[in-house]
Amino acid sequence: MRRPPPVASRPAGTPFALGLQGGGAHGAFTWGVLDRLLEIRDFRLAAATGASAGAVNAVIMTSGWLMGGADGAKDALARFWKRVGQLPSILRPHPAAFWFDEGRGHGELPALAFEWATSVFSPYDLNPLNHNPLQPIVASLVDFERLRRADAPRLFISATDVETGQARIFDNADLSLDAVLASACLPHLFQAVTIDGRPYWDGGFTANPPMAPLRPFDGEARVLLVLVNPTRRSGVPRTARDIASRLNQIAGNASLQHELATLGPCDVIEPPEASRDYAVASKYNNDWRFIEYLHSLGRREAERLL
Repeated sequence: MRRPPPVASRPAGTPFALGLQGGGAHGAFTWGVLDRLLEIRDFRLAAATGASAGAVNAVIMTSGWLMGGADGAKDALARFWKRVGQLPSILRPHPAAFWFDEGRGHGELPALAFEWATSVFSPYDLNPLNHNPLQPIVASLVDFERLRRADAPRLFISATDVETGQARIFDNADLSLDAVLASACLPHLFQAVTIDGRPYWDGGFTANPPMAPLRPFDGEARVLLVLVNPTRRSGVPRTARDIASRLNQIAGNASLQHELATLGPCDVIEPPEASRDYAVASKYNNDWRFIEYLHSLGRREAERLL
């Protein structure tokens, strides 16, 4: 994928069309990228697509943008991720335990315990009341009625139909809290979200993120793809943990590679080499220190592009 000239060489006020990939807590990397992009003078948002955490970032940024411009978008994103970081950690067994390190993203024992639990028990066993801690956070930060108006930036978020295995793309007219929760419905943690009688799981399985909706903006806006699943990884994984991690990255990019073949050249920002061997379980790590670290990486990679 060819990288075009830096942002500085573009005319001031060039609109952006953003493709935001999903990946659980790794979406904090995307937050860092957006946080830096929103500081560009005369930044304009034309459209955004997203899956899973990318969909959450897209709707929260756009709703904040409509309420308060770039500052409103930055504030909304920061409030969302700070509240996520305050939730009880899924992987950490005790709040006093400090097991995050920058090289691996989590501690081994909590991650192994989590992977074992989710391979044996389903959310229908562990979460029979279907509690989703993201629901009140997203509901409090997003004005869905405003997003459905014709003058809002275009939004496209994906979810996966459980029964057909096909992607469904929700646009502005279809946007709702349930649509966002469906796009971010990790099947190991949450029960399927039913919309119009259809059950949906995480959109990252089928369109991560959906790029076809950005074709009309090619040539009119700067198309920028923000990845959390690296496209490349040096060397051959040899441990079970690293093999699972790389398979997850490849699967997360499979649908994307097909869609990019039909799209013109676009900018791409992806995580640095040092963070590319995180275990799959780290995507469930909402420890605030980990979120802050990923945010800083995202800002740094956006700065490289600028």
